[in-house]
Amino acid sequence: MVCFEGKYQLILRNVENFAERTSVPFSYATLLLMVFLWFCTNFGMGLCLAKTVLARWMNPIFIETENQKKITALATTIDTLEAQIDSQAMFIETLQKVIQGKSTDAPAALPVEIPPPAVVAEPPKDVLDHTLSDGGTTQEPVVPTRSLGKRNTKRRKQATTTGLFFSPMNGMITEPFNRKNGHYGVDIVATEKQPIKAISAGVVIFSDWSVDTGWVIVIQHHTNLVSICKHCAILFKKVGNLVRAGDVVALMGNSGEISTGPHLHFELWQKGVALNPEDFINF
Repeated sequence: MVCFEGKYQLILRNVENFAERTSVPFSYATLLLMVFLWFCTNFGMGLCLAKTVLARWMNPIFIETENQKKITALATTIDTLEAQIDSQAMFIETLQKVIQGKSTDAPAALPVEIPPPAVVAEPPKDVLDHTLSDGGTTQEPVVPTRSLGKRNTKRRKQATTTGLFFSPMNGMITEPFNRKNGHYGVDIVATEKQPIKAISAGVVIFSDWSVDTGWVIVIQHHTNLVSICKHCAILFKKVGNLVRAGDVVALMGNSGEISTGPHLHFELWQKGVALNPEDFINF
């Protein structure tokens, strides 16, 4: 049994001549004190380093806090993505109803038939020449000249900050806007395959076939204003294309099951509410 009682001496000698270099006397109590001081020193240094940049490696509380922050950030991101998905789903549902010419309070119904491939092409030279001769993108915006009531004036201010729009097509209105009868736009008759122009700058959010209304192009403008052209013969813009005011986006046609002849059915919507195009545009 080893006994640690008594005093001891640590002697350091030269290995060549065994000359004594130094000697340190110590006892068991001294050894315990040295171990205790070494432990306290390391513990104090650890506490000091835990408050510095080394905390992420030496402080378990810091690591737990950082993990909680990451979890909170991920939860916030998930909530934001869910809100965006819900918003996009509502927008798509509303857009489907608008394209089908239904009130936004009516249930959405998808087309039951698979549409043929979309016809998207560049405007032919004769169409561009006709457009430029008719004003094209260089013509001045059409300013409404009819007097507007207070309600229509308020809607007009909500729909646009300028109140100036190009006419999508020069022609005669055969059926006006009638909310009570579910006719949420105006029907314009002109020569067949006449160019249809964008009323203002915007981005194409729909350009495809609808069973009832044929070839349809939908453009979203500023202040959430949406213009819709239905029964087109040919579409010249794809989804995502940017358009300027007066750009040719389609040709007037007679597509769709509910079309009764060559004409343009034009609609204006804002935040799911149908607006009377005649309150904003002179056709």
